[in-house]
Amino acid sequence: MVERGSILAMLGDSAGRFVGAFREVTGEQFHFKPAPNRWSIAETVEHVVVVETGSGKLIRGKLVREAPAPEVLAATVGAEDRVDGRLLVRDRLFPAPEFVMPTGRWSTPEEMIAVFEESRRATIDFIATTELDLTQFAAPHPTLGPLNGLQWAYFLVRHCVRHIDQIDELKAAPGDPR
Repeated sequence: MVERGSILAMLGDSAGRFVGAFREVTGEQFHFKPAPNRWSIAETVEHVVVVETGSGKLIRGKLVREAPAPEVLAATVGAEDRVDGRLLVRDRLFPAPEFVMPTGRWSTPEEMIAVFEESRRATIDFIATTELDLTQFAAPHPTLGPLNGLQWAYFLVRHCVRHIDQIDELKAAPGDPR
């Protein structure tokens, strides 16, 4: 089970690592696709930013508006294992739901960094200052099932790390324009 203090540290660490993974790439590297069916760094970053903003809003708003049904809360037990099983293994690709697919919402890395950092900061501030027990609120994730508030934050960390690894793979791909 994730604890508030450790999830706050993980959120801060993964945010810095995420931005650092692509902040210094060239424009050509940012848009390079190693294959037609692979995302570029730009598309990967956009996807993470969309997931980050949507999930952050969920954690800070809809999630804590009302207590979940007891069976939903019970289904969150051990959800960290589901998150890890889905996100920590990079040898399996998982198609993203349509609503978080990259579509060119932002045109520059700087815009994406600003949106990401604002959302992550708001989520960290909320988790750090709320008096609510976030383990007592839950909402379903589209592929992982019910997650409580701290598990949603854990998902954000693991999702971010998964895509940091993807960005590193893209930078090392044959044909990467350095």
